[in-house]
Amino acid sequence: MAITFKVEEQMLRTARGAQKFCFARAVNNGETTIEQLQKLIAKISAVSEGDVRSVLMTLTQLVALELGQGRIVSLGDLGRIRVGLRSKASDSKEGFRSQDIKRVRVVFVPGMLIREALQTASLKRQEVKLKKSLTSEAEGSGSSKSKGETSAEEHKPSGHTGL
Repeated sequence: MAITFKVEEQMLRTARGAQKFCFARAVNNGETTIEQLQKLIAKISAVSEGDVRSVLMTLTQLVALELGQGRIVSLGDLGRIRVGLRSKASDSKEGFRSQDIKRVRVVFVPGMLIREALQTASLKRQEVKLKKSLTSEAEGSGSSKSKGETSAEEHKPSGHTGL
């Protein structure tokens, strides 16, 4: 299965004024819950589902505790989790106040197995279907494709994936 993406337009301010740019956005293909993961882990291991749940819940609590202490949590091949900050700029170190911090966030850096899986995954562009214009329907143009309609395309990413 491929990673599906769509292309979205966004207006950005540049030196020449506002300009329209297009960016790829990942389209999620559902969600796997912690309950589903615990069942899968229990099926492929010698550990009961209840024990798996207990370990996952304890891991969640310990990761939160360690992050709250400002530590980086390394989870082996899964990756690393750390705290990141967003703040306003200040003219000087002395002028910076803790109130200038806008947001505390969690940063996940994937481990090697996840990075390799994403580097070898294929990408598929989501089909975009636009409604036929009223004028072309009235004219009976006979064309089944609307202006701007694209078909799905699939390819392997080239180069660095940013991970």
